[in-house]
Amino acid sequence: MTKTKPAKSPGQRLDPIERKNMILDRTAVLIAREGVSAVSMERVGREAGVSKALVYAYFKNQTALLQALLLREQRRLSEQQSSAVGRAGDFKGRIQNTTRTYLRYFEENGVLLQRLLNEPNVAAAFEEHDRAERARIVNSLARQMAETHQVPLRVAKVATELSMAMTGAAGEMISRGDISRDKVEEIILCLFDGSMESLGRQFAKP
Repeated sequence: MTKTKPAKSPGQRLDPIERKNMILDRTAVLIAREGVSAVSMERVGREAGVSKALVYAYFKNQTALLQALLLREQRRLSEQQSSAVGRAGDFKGRIQNTTRTYLRYFEENGVLLQRLLNEPNVAAAFEEHDRAERARIVNSLARQMAETHQVPLRVAKVATELSMAMTGAAGEMISRGDISRDKVEEIILCLFDGSMESLGRQFAKP
């Protein structure tokens, strides 16, 4: 679950960015605890200790509030994965680090993300950002896969897309409580290692 900072005392004023994030934090807690149906501008204001009017000052309506929350969560995940990639020494390390980062993030925030994505109006605004971010990740990993395993780039891109779909499915399994994060992480990395060896044999460049 997204962690929240301790609220400041009534006598302390938050700057606009802190205030906005505090409202989003309280909305995230509310959704994870009670579901999207519990969200209203008045209820969010009450949870955040501010007026409904102030919530409207930052978000024009409930849909905008939920969209902003989902986009923030996606940005946080992207930042964590980029940091994980930076710590990796080779292609295999990048895959291990990004997979672990994704699954750990989903273990903590999966319920929130799934509930937000189940709202059509919220998910629609997220799709464009998600496509761009997904394309960036696919292109980056596919290039390194092609170089490391000597396979055509088009094959590497398909393999990367399929691997990401597998990781996404694993995240959903974790959020449902079907399997532990450690176990599904172990399975995915074993599958990935085996598939990379097979791709190298089947599609190796002349």
